[in-house]
Amino acid sequence: MTYIEFFDKTASENVCACLTHIPDRVIYLGNNAKLMQKHIANYERVFFARGFEIEFQYKSVSYSKIENILNVLTEIVETYDDCVFDVTGGDEMLVMALGMVYARYPDKNIQIHKFNLRSNVVYDCDLDGNTVYHETPTLSVNENIRIYGGEVVYGDIQEEKTYLWELTPEFREDLDRMWEICSYNDECRKWNTQISVWDAAAAVAVPGPYPCSMTARISDIETKAGKKRTSYKKITGIINALKKAGLVTYFNDSDGATMTVAFKNEQVRRCLTKAGQALEMMIFKAMKDSKESDGTPVYDDVLNGVVIDWDGDFHEEELAENDETKNEMDILAMHDTVPVFISCKNGVVTSSELYKLYTVAQRFGGPYSRMVLVTTALSDMNNPEHIRQRASDMNIRILEDVQKMTPEALAKRIRTLWCS
Repeated sequence: MTYIEFFDKTASENVCACLTHIPDRVIYLGNNAKLMQKHIANYERVFFARGFEIEFQYKSVSYSKIENILNVLTEIVETYDDCVFDVTGGDEMLVMALGMVYARYPDKNIQIHKFNLRSNVVYDCDLDGNTVYHETPTLSVNENIRIYGGEVVYGDIQEEKTYLWELTPEFREDLDRMWEICSYNDECRKWNTQISVWDAAAAVAVPGPYPCSMTARISDIETKAGKKRTSYKKITGIINALKKAGLVTYFNDSDGATMTVAFKNEQVRRCLTKAGQALEMMIFKAMKDSKESDGTPVYDDVLNGVVIDWDGDFHEEELAENDETKNEMDILAMHDTVPVFISCKNGVVTSSELYKLYTVAQRFGGPYSRMVLVTTALSDMNNPEHIRQRASDMNIRILEDVQKMTPEALAKRIRTLWCS
């Protein structure tokens, strides 16, 4: 079977047919040979990883010369007897020329289909009552980033890279307890203050005397290794609550010169040394647990703290020294082929956060991307309406005051993020 795709800059439109039924070959038609070559290399990697070796080809055409398009389409139709044209993307001149070729070859079994990727409806454009597609097209987070030429950068729990959390039943309970403490009495800012101190400590600490512990000089914490000033604060209520929950197993700063803190395990440590992690993990877990009415997962794949290398050519030293070589998305989820990009802010929200979210989402999902800002303190800001209006202008959905939501109310909102 031969698929003919009208090449589009939106990568998901170029691969949706292959995701639902594997062909022998795919021929892309477009007016930019170099761009098609680059995209094909990305698609080959995705399908090869799935165990399929599809023959990808491309043919250059001039959108301003209908005769050129007709000649190329005619050559394809006369060469292959099993042509399936997907008109989901591409230039309108290609579609017009296809109609003319279709009329010239009434005896050829030419199939013409179009996908609606938001509803997963296939339109039978040739009206013969037949479609060749079988499965619902789906992409993982990694595959979605890859078809757009990027790469998810993975690492272990100590690295500032994408970490694959072990969501054991015990760790899920730990996350619930963290969020209860963080959101208690609507005091997320106090949580941020305490966790920011431990974040600063982690940057200058040495291993402590206990399992999963660290020790740091308070003077070093205050200067955060000379990078920026951080005031040392100890919020006793939060520390005591974490100790009571068994998440912090030891804390001591009684000598006024050093601070030692021990955590239950490494996953808990990562959560308690990054100010926004508790909010991110609460949303992450809710999305992993989100179910349709029939019990199937709403989201096929969900990742937290997704570090994206934009060009797919990852260099360790560049990632460490130049922030422009990467972006980190708090949460990235996939519903079939629809990517959901989520930014979680457990404190002040700035316009720059909206632009970052928008830029990454457009780069790795285009018009199918869904963008969500999750906040706990937007209403407490001096000018929240500015952020709300800016988000509305950019089609970014806002989930406000999630710390006040019941688990049931949050789950209901989470289920619809992909179709917002």
